[in-house]
Amino acid sequence: MPQTPSEDAKPTISAVILTRNRKEALSRVLDRLLEAPLAEILVVDNGSSDGTAEHVRRYAARVRLLEPGANLGLGGRNLASREAKGDLLLMLDDDAYPLPGAVETLLEAFEANPRLGVAGGLVRDIDSAGRVLFEDELGTFDWWLRAGRRGEAPPEGFPAFSFPEGSCMIRREAYVEAGGFFEPYFLTNSEVDLAARLAANEWEVRYFPSAVFDHMKAHSERQTWDVNLYYRIRNHLWYIWLRFPTSVAVRRTVGYLAFDLIQAAYHRAPSAWWHAVRDAWMLRDQVRGERRPLPRSVLRRAELNRGRMHVRLLVGQVTRKLRRAS
Repeated sequence: MPQTPSEDAKPTISAVILTRNRKEALSRVLDRLLEAPLAEILVVDNGSSDGTAEHVRRYAARVRLLEPGANLGLGGRNLASREAKGDLLLMLDDDAYPLPGAVETLLEAFEANPRLGVAGGLVRDIDSAGRVLFEDELGTFDWWLRAGRRGEAPPEGFPAFSFPEGSCMIRREAYVEAGGFFEPYFLTNSEVDLAARLAANEWEVRYFPSAVFDHMKAHSERQTWDVNLYYRIRNHLWYIWLRFPTSVAVRRTVGYLAFDLIQAAYHRAPSAWWHAVRDAWMLRDQVRGERRPLPRSVLRRAELNRGRMHVRLLVGQVTRKLRRAS
């Protein structure tokens, strides 16, 4: 007679790592994960040319390599989620790893809250020597997700409109139900979209600053400000028109385009703004059939204070620049 799982059994965790031409950083991440309470580790090689696949095979006893044969971007996470066996997905990038206790903290959060869909951790940018470069400064994940709240975090975490895609844990059931990451985005802004779709399905997104992840800040072509700004603006325009009613989308488009233009000028990257706006229109056929506006009640719950945080960011950046100039 088959046995039924014990109600007290802990959820199992599958780590999912996207990688592309970061063999050395990936090795450090994998070595850290071998000590974590994980059921399995899946690495999606997004078309590396530096011998990453051969290197990952050395970890064959604990690591499963997925090779789609091309750079799928964040679509690699969807691929891995279909292959994963765990109840929870520890989503990582090839340059980010959890500090001791972080996985356990997030696991406890999921056990305590059956409607928790995503739990994000605190991301610290570190240099090659392990020194912390950024942790809670203006514009960091902590700054965004705390939204000005200080002091000790509550045990249930902070409600959040987003999460760090490469330093979080996701309930696989919720992830699959919401459809995973929206693959046409390819990079960035996917978290806001997924968080909104999770909210529509009554799942919660929360931030747990007590779960700390280190991000080995890279200086590579894939992380230049122009590239990140381009994808953020293009994808945000798509997000607005995919998830908002038309009347709201028009107002949001005007407001956010103005914000993004000012920020692009601030970072001396106005061409990124123009290319993003142009391509959001020129490539609209990639997303046209996916428009699914969410009810306003869901959007209010999902968005929280995101608009105010953008204004605060802009004011803070300008103030900081004026202080430096004086």
